Amino acid sequence: MRVSLEPPPVYFMHLPKTAGTALGRWLRMGYHRNRYIDLRAEELERLTQADLPRFRCFHAWHLGRGLYDLIGRSDLLCVTMLREPIERAVSAVRHHQRTGQDHPERISPAHLAQMQPWLMADSEACIRAGVADAPLQNAQTRVLGNRRGYAQLFRGAAQPSARTLLFAAYPVLDYPWLDQQTPEDDAGSFQRAQAWLDEMAVVGLTERYAESLLLMGDLLGIPIPAEPPRANINPQRSGPAMRYRDQLAPEVVARLEELNRYDLELYAHATELFEQQWARYRARARRTFSIAAHARQTLRPLKAQIRRIMRTPSKRLAGSP
Repeated sequence: MRVSLEPPPVYFMHLPKTAGTALGRWLRMGYHRNRYIDLRAEELERLTQADLPRFRCFHAWHLGRGLYDLIGRSDLLCVTMLREPIERAVSAVRHHQRTGQDHPERISPAHLAQMQPWLMADSEACIRAGVADAPLQNAQTRVLGNRRGYAQLFRGAAQPSARTLLFAAYPVLDYPWLDQQTPEDDAGSFQRAQAWLDEMAVVGLTERYAESLLLMGDLLGIPIPAEPPRANINPQRSGPAMRYRDQLAPEVVARLEELNRYDLELYAHATELFEQQWARYRARARRTFSIAAHARQTLRPLKAQIRRIMRTPSKRLAGSP
């Protein structure tokens, strides 16, 4: 067993609609609150580049390798999670629609106007019409293969604001790879994405979520929850085992496969990497144990209970005559 006080520094490369929100929350519980950072493109202006070294857990929301390289830590482990591309694409369409309805401020006005005719439409109709191609076409390849720089978005460099700069290039804040990305660029992105996966400490799969958590927990020494964490779930999804593919017409599936040719290849490569990592884990696990991470998870419920108890007298006093 490898025992350490704190879990090692980690960079979680969160790909859209791969169960990354829940995974990020689990990682956050293992690190000191002042050492965890959510890295969203539009929020980088809250930081300077000099702030980055003090963090130990980086949750990079849909950003490419440029930010990982900017951090510049040789000891920074990188983990990610990929999802079967057809399932991910349908989930992305529905998420894109919900964003337009519930959080229109995250979409540029021009793009939001284009979305209006299909904002409430059936997902299959959107896919047939091609109106949702941008957020679903080879998205995992495009994020992992992105080598864009982010230095201009940090505090002191962002003129005008990061949000204004992003909207000038990206119509949707949740998808910061849409600027100037064309299908012709995907071949190069695929090569870069595949090479980065080969370097990562853990390549997880949404379809093997529980096993992926075991691999990451074994790497970092963070305790695994009894029930896999879930968050940001599509309300139309009846259960974890439900497959979107089974609900689509064959020609719609064929169109998604055409749009996600590189993502399908990348997912196949990720599956090979996962199976290799899983075989090594089963043969000989690292058995890493982080003392602080286990203590935090043990004490967290107790702290929450203490806070509830401390709030109760004040509520009673407030209600007294």
